[in-house]
Amino acid sequence: MTTQGELPSPMFGAPSISRETIYKAMVEQSMDAMLVLEGTRFVDCNPSAERLYGASREQFSTVSPIEFSPEFQPDGRESTPTIREHVRLANLGAPQRFEWIARRLDGSVFPAEVGLSRLIDGETIRTIVVIRDLTNQKLAEEVTHKKTSTLQVLLDNFPGGVALIDESWHVVTWNQAVLKILDLPEYLFEQGAPHLHTIFSFNIERGEYGEFGNTMQEKFKRLLQLLEKGHAYTYDRVRSDGKVIEIRSAPVSTGGFVMTFVDATNKRDIQKQYKRQSLLLKTVLSSMPQGISVFDKDLKLQLWNQSFIDVLNYDPAVINEGRHFADLLRIMAERGEYGDGDMEQQIQQRLALAKRFEAHRFERRRPNGHTHLVQGTPYHDEGELGGFITTYTDITDLKNAQLALSNANAMLEKNVAERTSELRSALDDLIRSEKLAALGSLVAGVAHELNTPIGNSLLISSTLKERTGEFIKLIEQGQLRRSDLQQYLAEASHASTLLERGLNAAADLISSFKQVAVDQASSKRRRFNLAKVGSDIIATVMMKIRQSGIKVDLDIAANIEMDSYPGPLEQVISNLIDNAILHGFESKTKGEVRLSAQLLDSETVEIRFRDNGVGIRQDDIPRIFDPFFTTKLGKGGSGLGLNIVYNIVTSLLGGNIHVASNPGDGACFILHLPVRSPSEQE
Repeated sequence: MTTQGELPSPMFGAPSISRETIYKAMVEQSMDAMLVLEGTRFVDCNPSAERLYGASREQFSTVSPIEFSPEFQPDGRESTPTIREHVRLANLGAPQRFEWIARRLDGSVFPAEVGLSRLIDGETIRTIVVIRDLTNQKLAEEVTHKKTSTLQVLLDNFPGGVALIDESWHVVTWNQAVLKILDLPEYLFEQGAPHLHTIFSFNIERGEYGEFGNTMQEKFKRLLQLLEKGHAYTYDRVRSDGKVIEIRSAPVSTGGFVMTFVDATNKRDIQKQYKRQSLLLKTVLSSMPQGISVFDKDLKLQLWNQSFIDVLNYDPAVINEGRHFADLLRIMAERGEYGDGDMEQQIQQRLALAKRFEAHRFERRRPNGHTHLVQGTPYHDEGELGGFITTYTDITDLKNAQLALSNANAMLEKNVAERTSELRSALDDLIRSEKLAALGSLVAGVAHELNTPIGNSLLISSTLKERTGEFIKLIEQGQLRRSDLQQYLAEASHASTLLERGLNAAADLISSFKQVAVDQASSKRRRFNLAKVGSDIIATVMMKIRQSGIKVDLDIAANIEMDSYPGPLEQVISNLIDNAILHGFESKTKGEVRLSAQLLDSETVEIRFRDNGVGIRQDDIPRIFDPFFTTKLGKGGSGLGLNIVYNIVTSLLGGNIHVASNPGDGACFILHLPVRSPSEQE
């Protein structure tokens, strides 16, 4: 039995200690400030209270408790009525515990946790006040809050989902991306820190985790085995909707682990596409007949194809990634690819050119007789030099084909020259024949024209001869009468007039023919009057004009003197008349041709030859001056008439010619000729 005020004796024979001694030691050594409030005065305190408030026991007993609190608390409450209410409730037997802002005697404040409880000593009621300084705790909480806030900001701005799972497998920290990526509902997290079992169950019920088994038990077992390993791991989870989630887990030293979740659907699609494109590129490269090599900016081999090895005859064993360009140059030099000379110098020269990373293209004849086309192009990666790509094409067959083609072209040119010479000779013969035919036609026409005046003259002279014989008989018989003499003289005079007119016409026609014939036969240059030449040529072809039934109108200025070739010009006009008769009036019984000329300036004359015939088709106009082009093939057209016209006008006469025509509206040939034609040297 123990008496009041004593504690039971401890075991092992330890001496008994009074309650008062123990309580006093506890109060004196407590780290919390402890005070005894009686009424409105502190009646006692422990050393921790003195240290906390910076006041002695005597000061506590003389200062009102209200002095140890500011007027207002942070939440706006007045300190005095609030603390009195807490004391009242504690003295009624309801212990109080709350946070408070306390004030030291020097006026400084600090956060505190206040505990109030009732102490009854007989009929006296006192209040025990226990105050714990929360300054360090609040500072730690603030630091923790800042760290937590910072961590939450980081988590919320992390591109993927992040979750911290503690050692009991509760999700204690997460960001919204976890819910979004895993498509988890908000209510699973509304009560805070959900257990992984809850999340697993939710996903299993909606058909997730098919890769871990078929039944719920199989899925749970596999998931737990994965988590219980306790080390870092990564795996791709394919959700039921086809999305690929990349999950990473890493243990935390304090227990639990961190998991990250990233939607890798696009990433995996890109990887598949990249893999597919890489396979396609590799297939394309391997199928190309050209050799391809890719060297980086350090001149190390990064990529090549089989044709690169085949075209350059490399041993496959020496071709590998990272092989330096200088090594390949050395292989080529050692087998004599670069000809005679210092091998090291050959290598260094080519290496120096490669280091310039300039685009290049050249052909190289190899010792084995093959010719390679080498083309190099530098490439850039994000604006910086990456290296260069080179292709090697065996163009031996192409070179041989080019040589054969060159020889064939040379032979063809020779044959063409020979055939051209033959054609020119034939054309000259045709032109000469055409000229002779024109001259023959001219002779026939003139002969026909001479028949009339000469025939008339012969008839008149024979008639005059007969009348003269009769007149002589009358004289011899002595029967001449005055009237007979007068009649004879009148008939003789009339006959003489007619005879003179006919002979003059024949003489003029012969004169014109002689000049035209001489000009066309000789093509000599001389000064002439254009109006006279025009009149002469019309006179010589008058038979054609009459036979065709056309009318010719001359309108040539009389003052146009030219220093040129009248014969070729007369042939031009004659050919234009023939062309009009043959083509222009093919379906007309009557037609009209107008030949006009005027000076454009002191050095140029314009000659127009217009007909009112059927005209020329627009499709034929660009070809009418071509040799052998005719719309009357086999019907009297040779296709050389207008070609001769064009050649004479543009070469010998030094001018130009063009035609204007519309079907049904006739044609007009317009010649622009220099008054003084250029000499042969010009």
